[in-house]
Amino acid sequence: MRESKNIIVALVGNPNSGKSTIFNILTDSNQYVGNYPGVTVEKKEGLKCFKGHNINFVDLPGTYSLSVYSDDEAVTRDFLFKEKTDIIVNVIDVANLERNLYLFTQIVELNIPVIVILNMIDILESYGKFIDKEAMSDILGVPIFATVANKKIETYEILNCISSFLENKKLLSSQKKKVIFGDTIRKEINNVKKLISKNSQLQRFQNFPLNWISIELLENNFSFLKLFQNINIDKYNILNQVKKSRRNIEEHFGKSVEMELAERRYKFANFIVKTVVKTTYKQKKINITEIIDTFILNKYLGIFIFIFMMYIIFKFTFVCSSPIINLLGVFFKWVEEVVTLLLPEGHLQFLIIDGVISGIRSVLGFCPLVLFMFFSIAFFEDCGYMVRAIFIMDKIMNRFGLPGKSFIPLMLSTNGCAVAGLFATRILDSKSDRLVTMFIVPFMICGAKLPVFALIVDTFFYTNKVTIMFLMYFLSVVIALSVAKFLSLKMIKNEIAHFVMELPPYHIPIIKNLFLKMWERSWLYIRKTGKIIFFMSIIVWIIFAYPKAPINENLSKNEQAALQMQYSFAGRICKVIEPVFKPIGMDGSRAIALIAGLAAKELILSTLGTIYAINESGSKLSLKERILKDKDWSPLKGVTFLIFCLIYTPCVASVSVFFKETGSNYKWFLLLVGGNLFFAWVISFIIFQVGSFFRIGV
Repeated sequence: MRESKNIIVALVGNPNSGKSTIFNILTDSNQYVGNYPGVTVEKKEGLKCFKGHNINFVDLPGTYSLSVYSDDEAVTRDFLFKEKTDIIVNVIDVANLERNLYLFTQIVELNIPVIVILNMIDILESYGKFIDKEAMSDILGVPIFATVANKKIETYEILNCISSFLENKKLLSSQKKKVIFGDTIRKEINNVKKLISKNSQLQRFQNFPLNWISIELLENNFSFLKLFQNINIDKYNILNQVKKSRRNIEEHFGKSVEMELAERRYKFANFIVKTVVKTTYKQKKINITEIIDTFILNKYLGIFIFIFMMYIIFKFTFVCSSPIINLLGVFFKWVEEVVTLLLPEGHLQFLIIDGVISGIRSVLGFCPLVLFMFFSIAFFEDCGYMVRAIFIMDKIMNRFGLPGKSFIPLMLSTNGCAVAGLFATRILDSKSDRLVTMFIVPFMICGAKLPVFALIVDTFFYTNKVTIMFLMYFLSVVIALSVAKFLSLKMIKNEIAHFVMELPPYHIPIIKNLFLKMWERSWLYIRKTGKIIFFMSIIVWIIFAYPKAPINENLSKNEQAALQMQYSFAGRICKVIEPVFKPIGMDGSRAIALIAGLAAKELILSTLGTIYAINESGSKLSLKERILKDKDWSPLKGVTFLIFCLIYTPCVASVSVFFKETGSNYKWFLLLVGGNLFFAWVISFIIFQVGSFFRIGV
């Protein structure tokens, strides 16, 4: 039992309504804010202490309605049904007022106190319009606030209203305006409601209005029945009555119950819009969004603009990050010199310099690249372009057997981690769509693969590194979509599901938010890599440094290092696996780096750095310089290495999430692990052998 001063507030709204931004402001948190549907797959919470009240805000996933069609909508509906929510804050985008009010018509049926926040009011005003808040509040019977979330307008008043609602009897007892369904529908709702009220097993849901439960059942929302689990719903012939009532409504109106109820809700929303939206005498401004979209969304220009935008991201990332990467290289060299002076020569010094520092330097040295990549993507998200990129990709995705929504998990994987992309497949309605998308998400160049690609591309293709990097990203998409087409045709039968998406107006991003997003995403990357690299660098150093080879004074330093390689555990492992990797242009050390990458792709660079540090102990060269110096590398072998890295088995974290999300299906698990490994070897073999035959990049 909660104390009277504890309040649970659920933030509910359409995708792109600014709900998560308001959540950040109300809780003083730095919650990640996405600009397209499906980012917030699970609820997020934040505590705010205000005037002696503990207000627990719950940021629920964006949803267009409480009729569940996807997993993220289910999270919102189930929370409102199962949890004891004290008050609902419904965030409404006034630029799409009628569409947003549809959700409000369902929320008020829950009989929970509601506060409405009209967000992005400045955009409506720029069109020469305004909303009569007082009239809207009188009609709907709820408190209404107008705000521009990123400018913190009226946030104090909102908090004040929330904190005082328990003592505000008017707020609790206010008669909220609801949709009038008419005599025929109301009669059938009452028929279902009477039977539900007789079921003693449903008493634990008595805090919810039977009217709402009856409507859910009449709308044929059988996912709603899962909430009842072991309840005998047929005890009083409830389902028979539902079928009878649905038939009566459909015969009377000549259309489905779902369509009739939806039309009545939209008529109500349309009435509100016509009543409360007023036009000022000011001259209406030109709609910049519509003008830009004539080019951005053009079926011919759109795809070329999208490609150009992606190229700009890579150009910005490489140009801005290069000076900082060079400075970090100088810093790590200085650290190695300091450690050399502080520690006497011996195993501990070699472990710290050749193991830990070299491993960390190989990965964290490329952090500026990751930072600027995340910053540029955050810019395009916040200005409103990225959601349009998803819209543009819809037709392309359809040709490969996938809905446009599948591009969202691919983008999330590219922006950060394959794990996030795999979780984001929950927004897909079809199980087959989910499964196919989960198979192709690991093909994206995630934040962990990015430094590996950046190093090899910068090493062998310095003058054209932006173009080559762009082509690598393009290749990853081509491979992913090709695999999706194969799976859809041969293994996983699929039906294309089109989706509806609202396009938010273009606006200038807030610099503070861009840096927050950049830091949050990058910090997750650094925090993840730091722990793994530290321990794995030590393990890699040990297997290469032990057992010790006998010292031969007649051998040069390089010859002694080669002898140590043969004696070490790693050297013996290399002899076993090298024949498998030789046909694709890799020696045993690169194979070990790829094996380490199964734990985390970040370890590929750290393992290579440790290997070179041991073989060239005392050298102050960077990993890039060491690879260039190594005669066993070539541009062709570099490309083959990247192709294998792109395709082969994803990291352990991704594989485990894939296994759980597919219902612990061993068939799909083995196909992902073994199939990707085999596919990577075959493609790498073809590229290397063809390149060697024609002497390309050898």
